[in-house]
Amino acid sequence: MSSLSRRQFCGSVAVGLAGAAVGTAQTAGSFGRILGSNGALRVGVVGVRGRGRDHIGGLRRLADVRLTALCDVDRDVLGSRLEKAKADGDDVEGFTDVRKLLDSGRCDAISVATPNHTHALIGVWAAQRGIHSYVEKPIAHDVWSGRQLVAAAKQHGVVVQTGSQCRSMTANQEVMAFLRSGELGRIVLARGLCYKPRGSIGKVAAPLDPPPQVDYDLWLGPAPFEKVRRRQFHYDWHWQWHYGNGDLGNQGVHQMDLARWAVGATAMPKQVLGVGGRFGYVDDGETPNTQVVFCDYDEAPIVFEVRGLPRAHGDKQMDRFLGTGIGVVIHCEHGYVVLTSYDKGHACDLDGKVIRKFEGGGDHYQNWVDAVRAGDASKLSAGVEIGHLSAALCDLGNASYREGALHERESVADRLRALPDLNEAFLRLENHLRSNEVALSGEWLRVGALLQPKPDGSDRPRPAQRDEFAMPELV
Repeated sequence: MSSLSRRQFCGSVAVGLAGAAVGTAQTAGSFGRILGSNGALRVGVVGVRGRGRDHIGGLRRLADVRLTALCDVDRDVLGSRLEKAKADGDDVEGFTDVRKLLDSGRCDAISVATPNHTHALIGVWAAQRGIHSYVEKPIAHDVWSGRQLVAAAKQHGVVVQTGSQCRSMTANQEVMAFLRSGELGRIVLARGLCYKPRGSIGKVAAPLDPPPQVDYDLWLGPAPFEKVRRRQFHYDWHWQWHYGNGDLGNQGVHQMDLARWAVGATAMPKQVLGVGGRFGYVDDGETPNTQVVFCDYDEAPIVFEVRGLPRAHGDKQMDRFLGTGIGVVIHCEHGYVVLTSYDKGHACDLDGKVIRKFEGGGDHYQNWVDAVRAGDASKLSAGVEIGHLSAALCDLGNASYREGALHERESVADRLRALPDLNEAFLRLENHLRSNEVALSGEWLRVGALLQPKPDGSDRPRPAQRDEFAMPELV
């Protein structure tokens, strides 16, 4: 039997046994890596309405990558994307249930751009079938689920990238090398900023039925079953706890990842404390639109700030800090570095004079495909462990906030005085809210519980899950 016919034979066996026992999944994973290194990599995209549309375009541009499957629980969205893909010449099949896609034998790898609460579960399902994955940020909705995905990737030998594309940008790689050179001295604080306009999502008078074209049971996945409590079904799930992580885990996870990269932190922090609230309107959103999180590391602390309101009431502009609103500022002994976008930044001395500029992009999809072809997760810019740790910091910040309680101004000041970096950010937060004419009286600010996570995050609770969509416990 020739090697080619042997490969074809093994392929038919792998397709027939996809989704079976762990040993079979490992064999299928090995086969997937062989296909990726010897022919066109067959890729499916799961969740194609918003970010998934970029996945389709980004993957189709790559040489020797073939788009073979699309999946979405919204039949209208799926139909539109399928029509476009077929018009572009792709031999593509559509699915509403990702499990059927994974068992179809059409894909060696998938990219995942579904709502946050399903990210890790889909990644684990793929790993169990020997299928590589690119999982959008945050790689998991909670710490526990993220740890299961890390374990699944290791157990089944698959390549899992997270959508932290800043790690593939040459500008950021050069920034990190510059910081490690010591030219600005020791890092004393990394500050992440997410000053992004977020208005009210409105308030419904009573729970709603989901849109008729959406398979709502599949959309919910592991989340508890309840009717829709938001006017806009798509996207606004980001601001409800069952499905999203607020802007801290939405936009902010990019900047949190850069801040953690800068300080060189490779484990859980010693402690986490978050403060904030949802101010300026009353709506069906649950996550804070104004938030400060303190992550205590021996290397240097990380302070993260979220602001969804403008710089002042009636204004359309957002606040800025040292020239950036969605970015990172790394404070050092002899100056600071400002990352102003995904692929730009500059270094300043203590007087604010720019002494060096950084600029340059990269292709995060290509990085993933190259690692898949090589069967080598170490080639990834942002592998599963990186994605898990950065997402965990966002989840811990939110967990601290949710486990805390409302306090008056004097009580807040007493609690934060021992953490000067957090307190400084809190004082600026107060001024920001005053500029937005938010009343700061009575018990107005939620001060989080002081969390001291274990190094592996094993103390965080396992979330409630529906049986059909329960995450397997691997660690």
